[in-house]
Amino acid sequence: MKVKEAIVESLNREDVEYYFTVFAEHTLSLSIALEKAGRPKSINAAYEPGVGFMSISYARVSGKVGVSVLTGGPGVLGAVNPIAMAYVEGDPLVIIATTPPRSIAYRNCLHAFPNDSDQLGVFKTISKRQFKITSADQVPQIISKAFNTALSGKPGPVYVEIPADMFDESIDEFTYSKIHVSRPTPPDGLVMDVLKMIQKSERPVILAGRGVMLSGAESELITVAEFFDIPVCTTVMGKGVIPPTHPLYAGVAAGNLGDIVAEEVLSSADLVLALGVRFSQMGTGRYSMKLGGSLIHVNISSDEFGRVFKPTLAIEADVKEFLSKLLLVTKGECVKKVSRGSHERLSKLWASAKTVQASEQVPIGELIESWEVVKLLRDTLDENTIFTCDVGAHRIETFTMPIYKPRTYIATTSYVSMGMGVPSAIGAQLARRDVRVVGLVGDGGFLMTGLEVVTGVRYNLPVIIFVFNDSAYRVLRIYEKVSYGSELTYKLPSVNYAELAKSLGAYGIRIERRDELKDGVDRALSLAKDRPVVVDVVINPDSIPLPMRRLYKARTISEIGKR
Repeated sequence: MKVKEAIVESLNREDVEYYFTVFAEHTLSLSIALEKAGRPKSINAAYEPGVGFMSISYARVSGKVGVSVLTGGPGVLGAVNPIAMAYVEGDPLVIIATTPPRSIAYRNCLHAFPNDSDQLGVFKTISKRQFKITSADQVPQIISKAFNTALSGKPGPVYVEIPADMFDESIDEFTYSKIHVSRPTPPDGLVMDVLKMIQKSERPVILAGRGVMLSGAESELITVAEFFDIPVCTTVMGKGVIPPTHPLYAGVAAGNLGDIVAEEVLSSADLVLALGVRFSQMGTGRYSMKLGGSLIHVNISSDEFGRVFKPTLAIEADVKEFLSKLLLVTKGECVKKVSRGSHERLSKLWASAKTVQASEQVPIGELIESWEVVKLLRDTLDENTIFTCDVGAHRIETFTMPIYKPRTYIATTSYVSMGMGVPSAIGAQLARRDVRVVGLVGDGGFLMTGLEVVTGVRYNLPVIIFVFNDSAYRVLRIYEKVSYGSELTYKLPSVNYAELAKSLGAYGIRIERRDELKDGVDRALSLAKDRPVVVDVVINPDSIPLPMRRLYKARTISEIGKR
């Protein structure tokens, strides 16, 4: 068996359906072997940043490891940004990258660094582990370890490096063993302490983060909340772990950028149980989040403890393991089901919040505002729809958009890299071909990776991309006006993205007026069958996203500093 065949077999043992790549000279031997095998299937992207973002989104939606095969030098280094994002935000990736053929590695060959260890060194601070394959027989063992490492503990990217000329070497014996993925469990004593704190509390609140989703603990979360009658807020990244129709749902907690209900219940709580929460700058509404009472912070990584809020009790554990043990201890102690009147209290808070929301959702002028697009899409599309969000004003509008199911909202609130919107939609659609995928991207983000639309065309993916076109970095404009009183750095060129999409082989629709919006959305839905649809929506460049209006006490950028 050749090394390239061993890699193909190893990936199939890990049930890899797709791998993301940009075909290149040094990876040709492996790519041809993969093509001949037929599985995993290749997704040949336009540019390596797109490879990284597709891998992340595929992993988030499927719950599997995102796999990429990249040539060394400019190939794998082109994916550094999304790999770093995966490291920060906890996305399981395996990156297989080449180094130059050993016979010419020190003869100034293409894609070569001056020293053999230079390329691997780049990934030491942005991946969980780095493997360098130096002999053919190491291949199955190292790939198995890479997948295990990517999934164990806090998920993250793992880098695997192999010389390009090794693919055609032979392996003496192929043996592949999948390694059990470990989940850290909490000590019994700490779980008992949590139970006692919940029993003593009068106004406990659960704050559920993406860690609940990563551990598959949605059912346990709801069981605990219902047993102890505790309101549940989610973080922006945790949206979908509890449906917004649940009577204990208390909204999205993001400080002044989140739901009013969540802000009220968290600030008035006497105990907050934070599960799988990272407390990032954007996720806390630029640190405007207020937590009342004691904080119990459960996270799979102790690195997260005390960075923003100092916990009364910190527990390093997988969320599912923690909640399962809490339920077991509760049963063992014969604790009776609790009734706190949370449903009634939340009903009143939501009624009041909806009145405020209705007063905020009033158009300012003739141009469409981004919240109008987001609201129409949520009202129109079913609960299974997957939304992928690039960074920008439109993403902030989605913070409080209801999400009904896990793994149907792909965004970033920690690393916050632009350019993820279009490739993330493609990765999501590959993970779930049975559901509608809608990408929400600003014109700034589209200018970075929007040409990945052609990848969607190539693979007949019916993603719908809404471009919020205000010819500006609008959030940057807001921050510049707030912090420096100027407006000098935000302008972008005026581009017709619908026409650009058509030139790439996709459908293109342009919406310039409010009365065109609903028909444009309906047309996009009807067209999206065998290729992407790009909907270019001209947006009011002066409008402040609804969640930010409370933060800056202004409706338009022009009003900032005048009140």
